[in-house]
Amino acid sequence: MACYNYNRQEDKFNMLNSIIKTFNQIYTAPFRRVLFFSVSISLLTTLLLWAFITKIIFNANMTSISWLEWFLDIVGGGAVFILLVLLLPTLVGLIASLMLESICRSVESVYYPHLPKAQGQTLFRGVLVGLRFTGTMIVLNIIFLPLVVMPPIYIFASWVLNGYLLSREFFELVAYRRLDKVNVDRMFKKFRFTLIGYGLVIAFISIVPVLNFIVPLFATAVMLHAFQRIQSIELV
Repeated sequence: MACYNYNRQEDKFNMLNSIIKTFNQIYTAPFRRVLFFSVSISLLTTLLLWAFITKIIFNANMTSISWLEWFLDIVGGGAVFILLVLLLPTLVGLIASLMLESICRSVESVYYPHLPKAQGQTLFRGVLVGLRFTGTMIVLNIIFLPLVVMPPIYIFASWVLNGYLLSREFFELVAYRRLDKVNVDRMFKKFRFTLIGYGLVIAFISIVPVLNFIVPLFATAVMLHAFQRIQSIELV
């Protein structure tokens, strides 16, 4: 196998090309179906949770003073609603992660029709990757929470951390369709700086309101382009 010098300038061009390809495809039918289903289920789940928790709050007697009880009920219900809205993109991502195989197949049919059929992502692995990622992200972000007293450091550290986690999760999601764990780990380690660069782009989009709903779809498609680019390099 010949040695290939993968320079940073080429990295930037290929990343931009992958992003353009992804946005060009984001409004196609397969992407819209996954987005509509995941957002619909997430909204319904959020509303049901809010109604259930708010009912518990309103039925709880925290004080004998009627106006204070009313005030606490309103504040509690409002706080729960805000928290659930903030968690909505995460819930959308978790649900969408179960249906991302269709996104991979759509991207491959358009841009890589020569590829043999992938073994695909099993439901179990999809759930496992999604739960592991969500749990890891929550735990590590809690660990970084004390840095919130230093906003610039916290924002930068959180962005880098989430960029790494997102790059790892979505690379594994697309790579496991065609490679075993040993080769997936080896490939990520070898091209980690390039892949983390993609993760930083995904992390930035994830904090943009409304746009963050497409993160699972965007991340899957753009990382699949990255994976195919890396595989082509390894074959040189």
